[in-house]
Amino acid sequence: MKWNGFTRSRLLAGLAAGVLVSAALPAFADDAAIQKRVEARLEKAKLPTAGDVQVSVSNGVVKLSGAVTTVAAQRSAEKAARKEAKVVESHLQVVPEERPDADIGKSVRSVILRYPWYNVFESVQYGVDNGVVLLQGSVQQPWRKDDVDSLVAAIPGVREVRDEITVQSLSPFDDRLRHQIYHGIYGNTSAVMGRYVGDPDPPVRIVVDKGRVTLTGYVSSPVEQTLVGNVARQTLAFAVDNKVKVDGEPPASDRKPGKTDSNGGTEI
Repeated sequence: MKWNGFTRSRLLAGLAAGVLVSAALPAFADDAAIQKRVEARLEKAKLPTAGDVQVSVSNGVVKLSGAVTTVAAQRSAEKAARKEAKVVESHLQVVPEERPDADIGKSVRSVILRYPWYNVFESVQYGVDNGVVLLQGSVQQPWRKDDVDSLVAAIPGVREVRDEITVQSLSPFDDRLRHQIYHGIYGNTSAVMGRYVGDPDPPVRIVVDKGRVTLTGYVSSPVEQTLVGNVARQTLAFAVDNKVKVDGEPPASDRKPGKTDSNGGTEI
């Protein structure tokens, strides 16, 4: 059979279109399957009760849109989607319940103090501005930083968490400094703050990192403030920064997220 040029072109074009359609069908089916799996994960995580999360998939890319009520819900939705797709584009908005910053601050303080691994050798400061929480300070382990961040992210009213908490380095020298200073401040009833031995919320926190000591917290008098600083200075610490305040001295809580100063925010 002979084919003229026009007929041959039409045949080739038809074949090409058929190949494209047949190639697109599996891709479309894959996208639909991914979307179904993502939606199932969201349902299992009970995220529909935390807001309205919309899922769409195109060429394997998952797109999330809508709104949730907490930062924790936003993160949970994004994590669930990443378990089913290599690429996730999140446009989820956090629209929290309206709460005064002062109330949010009280909740931040409460969840951190209830955290069982938060100890005398760690110090966290926070600031709240229009629902945005800024965390600063120092902890001993990376997973504690993550835990504190997650606890704050779940607080109603929080619309963003900015985590600037640092993790202390591992050092036998630092460990010796910690325990030497702790013994001098709390070690027995005759120590400076001996009456607080075993207190779950110790008045003075002892942060040691690379031989440098930072003391934070509150004491009842300027004499105690001076004494705890002297305890640290009588060790082999490279430097001592005594940020301990006297009861009644206002905290540096007017600092807004995004701004920093040498005093930090409200101390815990």
